[in-house]
Order: sequence, then structure tokens, then C-alpha cells
Amino acid sequence: MSGTFADVRAVIETAVANTYAGMSPPASVVFDNVQEVPPALPYVVCIVSYVTTTEPVICPGGAAMERLLGNLQLSCYAPKAQGMKTLESMAQEGMKTLNTLYDNSASAKVKCGQINGPTPVLTGADPYALITLSCSFDASVA
Repeated sequence: MSGTFADVRAVIETAVANTYAGMSPPASVVFDNVQEVPPALPYVVCIVSYVTTTEPVICPGGAAMERLLGNLQLSCYAPKAQGMKTLESMAQEGMKTLNTLYDNSASAKVKCGQINGPTPVLTGADPYALITLSCSFDASVA
């Protein structure tokens, strides 16, 4: 089905981008780590990967849709040594987004599974700390 990956990615990326743009201060979002130089802190890296893309489903009435199983990860970066408030706020907003991602009116319906994290990474010489959320997702495109 043409557009399947683009439809699923559009649902996820739009929700994630809107969430972090609405924070105060707003956080930039990098999708699938495609930028060579990260934006200024705070920022989020959103990674979408697929476990299987060949799950055909026959619906009542004989209609067909494609089912995709994947993983979604949000890594939130903030300045180190400034407390956990920013990271925890970013994680909380990310968890809300993952929990409310499903939209029955969207062309791609994305349902997130159990959320793992937030897992903090506070060590290392880098001037940032990060917290990571991840979950599996089940998406269908009619």
C-alpha cells in the first residue's frame, strides 16, 4: 500500500512535534537522528522503527488493511547539573503523547503498547543529561 510508512510516521511525528512545541520553553524535535548537529538544548530525538511490515488483516465485510508492528523511542535531552525538573517534565509530556496517540479518525491508526521508562542517563562527560521513553506500537492503515 503506497503511503503506509508515511501515514504512520505522519501521525507519530505530528503528535510528538506538537507536544514539544507547546512546552515552555519549547523543545526542538529531531526525527530519526537525521541532523548532523543537534539543536540547542532542550531537544528530543524521536526514532520510529519497524519490527514487521507484512501483517495483512482482513476486516469484517472483506475490506483489507495493512498492519505494521514497530517501536517508538523518545530521548529527551536537557542541560546537565540543573536538576531533573526539565527532563521529568519532558518525559511526562512524552508519556501523555504516547498514551493518547490513537486517533480513530486518522488514516493511520497507531496504538502504543506498554511504555518503558523514563530511564535517565546522567553520566558521561557530555554537557547534557537525557531521559528515554520507549514503547512498541501497532499501526493499521486501511
